[in-house]
Amino acid sequence: MKKEIVIDMSEVEIRAALLEDGKVVEFFFERFNESRLAGNVYKGTVENVLPGIQSAFVNIGLDKNAFLFIGDALLDEKGKGRIEELFRPGEEIIVQVAKEPMGTKGARVTTKVALPGRYVVLMPGMDTVGVSHRVSSAEERERLKRLVERLKPPKNGIIVRTAAEGRTAEEIKEDIETLLRLWNRIVRKAEIIASPALLYEEASLVYTLVRDLVGEEIESIWINSFFGYQKLRDFVGSIAPNLVNRVKWFESRENIFAHFGLEREIERALSRKVWLKSGGYLVFDRTEAMTVIDVNTGKFVGKKDLQETIFKTNLEAAEEIARQVRLRDIGGIILIDFIDMGRKEHRKQVVKHLEMALSRDRTRCTVVDMSELGLVEMTRKRVRKSLDSLLRESCACCDGEGRVLSLETIAIGLLRKIEEICGHASSTVVGFTVGKELGTYLEEARGVLENIEKLYGKKLVWKVDSSLPPRRYAIAGVGGEEVKERIEKAG
Repeated sequence: MKKEIVIDMSEVEIRAALLEDGKVVEFFFERFNESRLAGNVYKGTVENVLPGIQSAFVNIGLDKNAFLFIGDALLDEKGKGRIEELFRPGEEIIVQVAKEPMGTKGARVTTKVALPGRYVVLMPGMDTVGVSHRVSSAEERERLKRLVERLKPPKNGIIVRTAAEGRTAEEIKEDIETLLRLWNRIVRKAEIIASPALLYEEASLVYTLVRDLVGEEIESIWINSFFGYQKLRDFVGSIAPNLVNRVKWFESRENIFAHFGLEREIERALSRKVWLKSGGYLVFDRTEAMTVIDVNTGKFVGKKDLQETIFKTNLEAAEEIARQVRLRDIGGIILIDFIDMGRKEHRKQVVKHLEMALSRDRTRCTVVDMSELGLVEMTRKRVRKSLDSLLRESCACCDGEGRVLSLETIAIGLLRKIEEICGHASSTVVGFTVGKELGTYLEEARGVLENIEKLYGKKLVWKVDSSLPPRRYAIAGVGGEEVKERIEKAG
């Protein structure tokens, strides 16, 4: 399967997309004022221990205490298995963020720290050895398992990653030693620093993405920043020298996401309805408890056999659902309402097709058999915010019953547009007006505006226009003093 990574670096955010055979399957976002927490390691203080739900709350320095469930806790040498036996209020512990904070919930943490490298994942305090199920050859899986069992340091677990396939003992040993040095630095820092404190921060989006995905299947990595391109080439050169020439600089001034058709795909991934090629369609509805996906035949009427028409629609839907849950980063419980099928064999084939399509997902998915009514329940591990949660928010006008683009998403869209104009314009002044809410946001992001001015050698002139809706903006023009005058007259 041909894979490509497309990276859009700007002053306001980093966006990335993974394409498989020309189709986008995953989006990634990192915003300048919002750090990712998953993978970070903290020294925290246990605030409460709740035996009734076998959980504890840990202060790691965030707005809300982190949640630690007994299943995410590393058992001690005596094999104690109850939360009240493992932790006590006031105790200082090392934890890793397993899930980002979402809505009213704080981050979910674990004491089972996992440090990913290029070829292996090191798990201090554990004693397990595993090999990624994506290493397809049984012979290679056995070779890697025997190799790692020989190299594994005492009291450390090792999971072998797909990238280790075909690698030498020396390469894997070097990766393990690098991760051991990292863990020792974390432990030493924890010994001298006061709680709560950040002990280790996961690398930025670009590097973690490339580290986790780069391999022979990756045909190209496109990036629109020349500075980012140079750093990324150095990084790929250090972990996979034979693939360094697959890092490519997108030299055009065109929006790189628009060039690859990704802006349109983001809009589609935020839509409630997704059309299938056959004329059928999917409807996505999100509730607090789960996501419900409804499959409909729509315009697809088939030729003769109604059951065959339904079967083909459901097969196509299963493929697209697997792509959409990755694209939208939907986690938790997902209920799929396929069109009723009278034939048991058809139901089995649709479930099998769904499982096969989901096997390409890097996030763990579990599928339950289909009921006679065509209902399939599945779960997908929730690690990050969904695309909808990241880019949109509840509508204030309808008391949260609808979804609109968030203020931050609109502001970033404006800043990206300003960057595009600055990159194309020969004139020195770029002017624009904004509504009140957008103006408040930009006041707090003045540093970003100043960086854009320095980067492109332009003067940005803007003003809050009371005649504009709170979250709207208008580009006044590009030029010289006349643009400044136009802005002064606005609002």
